Amino acid sequence: MRISLLVLAAFVAVGCDGPGTDPDVTADTGEDSGDIDDTGSNNSGGLPPEEFITCASAPPPAPGSLVDWEHTATDLMMALHPDPDHSAQDMLVTDAAAAHIEGKFAYGVVSKDLEDEWVEAWIDDCSGAYVYVGEGQTDSDGRIRLEVPDALLPGFGRFATLLRVKGDQTTASSELRRYPVGTELMVSDIDGTLTTADMELFQDLTSELFEPLFGGEYVPEARFDALETMQLRDEQGYVLVYLSGRPYYLGDITHEWLDDLGFPEATVHIIDGTAAAAPTNSAVGAFKRDYLSGLADMGFVLNGAYGNATTDIYGYGEAGVQPSRTWIAGIHGGEGGTVAVGDDYATHLTVASAEASPDQPFVNVP
Repeated sequence: MRISLLVLAAFVAVGCDGPGTDPDVTADTGEDSGDIDDTGSNNSGGLPPEEFITCASAPPPAPGSLVDWEHTATDLMMALHPDPDHSAQDMLVTDAAAAHIEGKFAYGVVSKDLEDEWVEAWIDDCSGAYVYVGEGQTDSDGRIRLEVPDALLPGFGRFATLLRVKGDQTTASSELRRYPVGTELMVSDIDGTLTTADMELFQDLTSELFEPLFGGEYVPEARFDALETMQLRDEQGYVLVYLSGRPYYLGDITHEWLDDLGFPEATVHIIDGTAAAAPTNSAVGAFKRDYLSGLADMGFVLNGAYGNATTDIYGYGEAGVQPSRTWIAGIHGGEGGTVAVGDDYATHLTVASAEASPDQPFVNVP
């Protein structure tokens, strides 16, 4: 229900998975720590596989004291657009890189950015309570990026995170997942890949835009056996990543759709803006290329990817995913040496079931 939805919808209507730009965030502290050890993860030298923990059950931190806004313009914005429209990215890192929490803060149906205001970060460290990470000011796009000190991470695992605006105590939540170097990933696009068509995104956009007027919510339809394919990959032991050109304000809808249909828990990565809302390699394709290349640089192994669009083929290939491990649904299947899936995953599911499980450097991932 935002002005930018109308702009994006025009591109989606011609068959786009969504816009794509890497977020331009403001770092609060530090740089990524060191280079990747070519010998592998912390498990090198014959050590046993790492345990994987889940820290996501602590109650949220108690509200703090409100602080004054840095700018009078923020007071005016709050009077005109009081409803929060915040989002936070799921983060995926290895022990070879510094962990971060990222978020974007905006208000109202026009998604007005919260500029130059203070936000604090918290993380569940399995101690039974959230612990304070740090704080910083949003940039001109309402974005913030805060580093998580290694001392706050008790090991490898899933950690619930929370970002909170100090001026009004509104929040955005996400998860940070940390794995050893050498962890093997399986990546999947959403619209047109897990759903039946790219137009499912357009339906989601218009549903959010007009739901207050007409009521009801559109639920995208999944391709036949798409759910079973992702469940198989999860059971085989891959770490899943759902990578979509959907804009940040569809984050909640995206998570809800995946959860409601029973797709396995995974990192969900979507874009933080709509500046490059074109179905081109330089937009969505570049967004996916850059994100996956960043994961590879941290030491993740890109062992396979699912898509449906030419931008998927471009982004995956540029990031180093082998064409023989790139499965494309729909009319572009087989292009660029990729593997054609067809209109559903029934045949592919049988083939994938015969594959061996990856040799992951961890155990007991829930």
